[in-house]
Amino acid sequence: MEEWMARAREAMVLDELERAARVTGIERRIVVTNRRGLAGEVSRLGLAQVIWEDPDAGRAPGEARPRDPWEYHLGRALSRVILAERCRNVIYFGGGACPLITEAELGEISRRLKEEKNVVFTNNPFSADVVAFSPAEAIAAIDPPEVDNPLPMLLHRQAGLRLVQLPRTLGINFDVDTPTDLMVLAVHPGAGQRTKALLEELPFDRRRFEKAKELLLNPEAQALIYGRVGAPLFGYLDEKSRCRIRLISEERGMKASGRDERGEVVSILGLLWQNTTPERFFTALADLADVAFLDTRVIFAHLFGRVKRADRFYSDLGLPDQVGEARVRRFTEAALAAPIPVILGGHSLVTGGLWALLDAAYAAAGAAAPGRAPGVRESEGEPGPSSRRAGEGRGDFALAPVSYPLSPWQE
Repeated sequence: MEEWMARAREAMVLDELERAARVTGIERRIVVTNRRGLAGEVSRLGLAQVIWEDPDAGRAPGEARPRDPWEYHLGRALSRVILAERCRNVIYFGGGACPLITEAELGEISRRLKEEKNVVFTNNPFSADVVAFSPAEAIAAIDPPEVDNPLPMLLHRQAGLRLVQLPRTLGINFDVDTPTDLMVLAVHPGAGQRTKALLEELPFDRRRFEKAKELLLNPEAQALIYGRVGAPLFGYLDEKSRCRIRLISEERGMKASGRDERGEVVSILGLLWQNTTPERFFTALADLADVAFLDTRVIFAHLFGRVKRADRFYSDLGLPDQVGEARVRRFTEAALAAPIPVILGGHSLVTGGLWALLDAAYAAAGAAAPGRAPGVRESEGEPGPSSRRAGEGRGDFALAPVSYPLSPWQE
């Protein structure tokens, strides 16, 4: 499973580099990776400069190499590359970020980065996948983070850069964190050519996703959306989808607050599951809706506590025979036997995943898909030292790091 995810992310990086190569404002492209296959393909195609990242680089003498690859320190690697390459403006993408970004969006980020100095742009200030900032040497003024999520806030608070949130478009905000995201990407026409080819090889049944996509534009249908759903997405779906929506939003921030680790998560659907049989549970959901999108991380945290990543992912894909935890396997089997399509996933399903499915539904119907979520405007953080210098024309550097072995999944 993790190898499939790794291969998909490699394909996304290659597609993104090809888009970046067609953007005149991005003068250099750098890939930082320890994936030999990716490094070789990037070099063969001449898409970018490749920097091989030694997992032991930057460690203090005698400091042990981590047994867990998720302990890889991204901030140290990023700082080392930026300073060694003498970058001036930086656009950073994680390995699974923005597979639907367009050349126009890349060009706009590049243009604004040249015009606005002492600034950091990001798609999400608190959980970033894209970070663009100038001057690049500001990276030396912060405590390097282990992962990319807090990078924009550190550049804002510790380096004094003005914080600006990028426009909330699908291309800038959709990323791949789980296999469900891969399945959503598989039914979206905007995926790059290499990504499409790879997704065609996936031995997974995408019929549930195709049916769910169709129902989003059916005025007679009802969709149940459950989990850590924010108001902006609900507003967008309520306005742009054609089906009727039932929304249950709960346990937002359960990870940030540590509620999941402390066993404090309480779920409405979890309580329902505990008070009925698996078959009746999904029959009840079918009485409410024609399709259900479930953020199972909330349900699982309530019912089962900590669930292994592999079991979550195999459950998402509807492969119960691969699920080791018997209770998760039973849940997955019941979901597959439900009288309606049930889409299982993590937080990303009930954020960018649904947005991408709706966008794909409009494309399949031959209609123009709405691009920006209503009610979410471009916003700025607290003012910091800034100045605008139009037309300065400094070079941009698009970095597409793939960490050791890959950027962690955020579910």
